[in-house]
Amino acid sequence: MRIPGRRWWHTLLPGPGADVLSLLVAQGKLTQEGLAHFAQWSASGSPTDSAEVRRCRVQAYQARRDLLAALQTALSTPLDQEDLYILSERLDRVITEAKDAVREAEVLGWVPDSHAKAMGQHLAEGTAALVTAFGMLAHDLNGAGLQADASTASVREVEHRYREAMTGLLDASEVRTVIAAQDLYRRYARVADHVVAVADRLWYAVLRGA
Repeated sequence: MRIPGRRWWHTLLPGPGADVLSLLVAQGKLTQEGLAHFAQWSASGSPTDSAEVRRCRVQAYQARRDLLAALQTALSTPLDQEDLYILSERLDRVITEAKDAVREAEVLGWVPDSHAKAMGQHLAEGTAALVTAFGMLAHDLNGAGLQADASTASVREVEHRYREAMTGLLDASEVRTVIAAQDLYRRYARVADHVVAVADRLWYAVLRGA
């Protein structure tokens, strides 16, 4: 039952403040869900999946706002507040870039291809590893760091596929198709960069908390 005027974590978590790590995980899970739909869209081009990416972005943004509100009132946090803020902010860039890729593809009339399918899968796997790491921060810092490494390894594969995709455009004759594909392939590469940025900051938080 929803209690008017109160965030959901106020009803579930006792004490003077929210469990900020749980709120980070909540944002992460919505981002993970969004990237899973992004991977499905990258394989199918389905409007249903593109709509799900946008939905997840909206919900993930609200989850981020909930985390920031909790940080304002928390008496203490298991990780440094700056680390939590930056992890949340960088995570938001991941889902936002994926959402922007979907919208740009719709505007340009671009249909995802085999390169997009492969890149989308790597991005989804990398994001899932991040969320696993978030869930380990309270009890297994070393394990969280290993998951951050796994995330980076997954999305590094996007770089290899990106180069293959861009090279393949040299043989394309339709200028409009080439321009659209270049723009969208770069979007995938930027999503990968954002995932790596989260993983890098995660390792920094692990080292500070050790």
